[in-house]
Formats: sequence, structure tokens, C-alpha cells
Amino acid sequence: MSQINSKRPPPLKLTGLCDEVKLPVKEAPDSGGGVITRMDSEALIFDGQPQGSFTIGLGLLSQLIGLIFLPYMLFSIIKDFFFSEAVFPVGGGLWFFTLIGIVLSVGGVFFSIYLIYLGMILPAPSPVIFNRRLGLVVGSHKGRPIALEWKKVRPILLHSIMLAAGAQRQYYLALIERDDSLPNGRKQKTGYGLMVSTGHTWGWANCHAMWEFIRRYMEDRPESLPAVELSPPAGFEAKMLDEGPYWEFHERQGLIADLRNRNGLPKFNHWVSFMMVIFAPAFLINVFRMLFRRRVKLPKEWLPAAPSAPNPYHIRQAETGDLAIRIKAARYIALWMTICLGLGMLFWIWLVRLIVF
Repeated sequence: MSQINSKRPPPLKLTGLCDEVKLPVKEAPDSGGGVITRMDSEALIFDGQPQGSFTIGLGLLSQLIGLIFLPYMLFSIIKDFFFSEAVFPVGGGLWFFTLIGIVLSVGGVFFSIYLIYLGMILPAPSPVIFNRRLGLVVGSHKGRPIALEWKKVRPILLHSIMLAAGAQRQYYLALIERDDSLPNGRKQKTGYGLMVSTGHTWGWANCHAMWEFIRRYMEDRPESLPAVELSPPAGFEAKMLDEGPYWEFHERQGLIADLRNRNGLPKFNHWVSFMMVIFAPAFLINVFRMLFRRRVKLPKEWLPAAPSAPNPYHIRQAETGDLAIRIKAARYIALWMTICLGLGMLFWIWLVRLIVF
């Protein structure tokens, strides 16, 4: 246990829009859209933070655009107001607003660099491992591994408002280590912990059901959990199907059964395909994050051992032809994504040339 408390990442801030999940929850246990690669008497490996998020890609695109234009604006302000004689007769008011503009431009540059670092350069979160035998929750936060004792963990709903979607509220499930030194009734402002799920499709009821699924795995009998279909832990097909640009527009539960019925042909949503053409630069950022961004590597001593007893949980193992079906579906998605993004980039090149030249 001494290694758990060494070199921890920064704690999560619990001020503002966050609520503790009240127990017991009314929702039935459900893994939601999370990808489960292992569930047995030893450990549950849960990945609820896919990399192909359109919302994050669009946000990073706006930061990249800002990073391109803000230095130009800063240069123009300095050139026009500090090296031009026309500014001197105006008085001190213009100097004040000029300095404010310079400070905001410099702050915007550093803020954009920080967000790009968090979204593209910092290692992506690792899957969360719930070690039932040792009573540990192992994962990562801010690019660094972290381990929590299950008996000290409490669930927190972090929520925000996305104005671009009509003031839609988003909920994320986090697990933090409670501070027993606080007196009763006093709210905890920070806590060491990790995010279990991210993405704008999560609602508060889904987060409650996800927490109940995790709680029953760690504390209850195997019969209290629903059947789960396992996903492959890695590979090109896993990235296309589980982390690709369609994950947040379609339920991943029952994906294999649907692909079996359609002989490996995915359902291509025409609205999503249109968005891939119109917002091609944002989806290209998703592709970069999905394929090339490395994930946090957990220490070997924190990884669960191989199961030593028969699996008592209701899991659906991959059938013999599932891998071939997944590969076929991944190739279809990659081909269709290449066509949509190719058309989209041609459109953006034409648009930029039309505006600039």
C-alpha cells in the first residue's frame, strides 16, 4: 500500500458543478457505453474514455485556429499602437485598452497551448482496473498512474454545460478518495481520484447505472450483474469500432451481435457522415488522437494476476468468426472515413483559397 500514495497526480477539484452519487441508486446496473475487456473473479477492466470524441476534436480545432491567429493579432496590435506616431495624440485611454488586448492575446496563446497539450500530447487515460481480490481501483489522471483503495472510494458526478448543443448538460462519473479528516457536513473541495467516463452522451442516469454496475462487481455476488460481451483489448479493429468517430453516436453494447446479423457491414449514419465532411479538420484530429496518442502505462505491480478459478460472471466470449467480422467492419469504417474526410479536406482547401486569394 505504500506505493499507492507515492508520486500521485494532482487531485480533482470538487468545487462548482459536482454532486456525490447518493446511495442506493434506483437505476439497474449497466456498463453503459464502456468497453469491458475482462471481467472475472480477479479483476474488471473498464474503458469508458474513448479517444475519438467529436466534441473534443472540434474544441482542439478551435484552439489550433486560435493559436494560428492570436500571434498575428498580437503582432498587429504591437505594430499599430507601439510603433505608430498616430497613437500618441489620442491619450491614455487607448493605451489602457491596448495593454488589455495584449494581455488577453498572450493569455489566449498560452491557454490554447495548454489545452492542445492536454488533448493531444499528454498520454491518454488508461482503462480503469477494478481489482476485486486486492480491493483496489487502478487507473490514471493527468497522464500519471493512480491507485485507490476501494473502501475509501466514493462516486462523484461532475457536470458541465455545452452551449453549442443548446445548453445541454453533460455528466461524467469520477471516483475520488474521501477525506475522513473532514468534520461531518463539510464539503470536500479536492480529492485524489480518476475519471471513469467522459463524453457528451452520458446522462446522470447512465452514470448512476454505471456506478451500480461497478459497485455490485466489487461488493455483491456475480448473479446480481447482467451479462456482458467482452471486447478485444487492442488492435486496429478495436480502435475503429470502440474508439472511432461513430462511438458517441451509436450504442456499443450489442455491437457484435448487430455486425453478425449484417455480415460485418456497419450502419453508416448519414448525418454523422455529413458532419465528417463539413467538420473534416476536427475529425482528422480525432483520427490522430485515436491512432497515435499513447496511453498511460500502469506499473506492473498494479496489474491483476491471471484468474485461478472458473469465471462466475455472465460474460459472452467472442465467437470463432467474431474477429473476422470485426476486421471486416473496421475496414469498411476506415474506407468510408477516408472518403468522407478526403471530400471534407478538399472542401476546406477550396474554401480557404476562396477566402484568402
